[in-house]
Amino acid sequence: MKALIIAGLAASLIGVTVMGCGGSGAGIGAGANAYTVPFIPKNDVQYIDAMVPHHLMAIDMAQMVLDRGASVQIKAIAQAIKDAQGPEIAAMKAVRKTLTGSDVIPAAPMDPYLDKMMMDMGAMSGNELDMMFLKSMIGHHSEAISIAERGLDNLARSDMKANAEAVISDQAREIGEMQALR
Repeated sequence: MKALIIAGLAASLIGVTVMGCGGSGAGIGAGANAYTVPFIPKNDVQYIDAMVPHHLMAIDMAQMVLDRGASVQIKAIAQAIKDAQGPEIAAMKAVRKTLTGSDVIPAAPMDPYLDKMMMDMGAMSGNELDMMFLKSMIGHHSEAISIAERGLDNLARSDMKANAEAVISDQAREIGEMQALR
């Protein structure tokens, strides 16, 4: 009996493993996922094309807090984010122009969750906005750190490597500051 239970468990695990590794997924839903997780920039241009829209959203979020937030401490963090990421965007766009002949950044992929978050934040003010900013920016910075860490070994230019290293260290520090204010 024990052997039958073990054999049944093994067969179940094999089925789950096959379905999780690109099998037909029969019974789970048709088709494969349309995205790759995690996103790993394979070169400087992919890094720039991911990080610039990411920075632009962070600046938009920071501006909301600067305009309608309540906390002086949270506004200071928002201003620091805006002050750091604006020049980083300009530098990355200049590098992109050097590498490709164009500083135009492709539109970021659609993300209904982020779209809703930005709409919700747009309707908030005061302490409610401050708390949503902290929650959202902590996750936002975590995503930037992930992109920078995973892409770092694939970046060729020393300035882009320095940018990725700064994203990792600066945004990790800012996450700590924001965590302390929650």
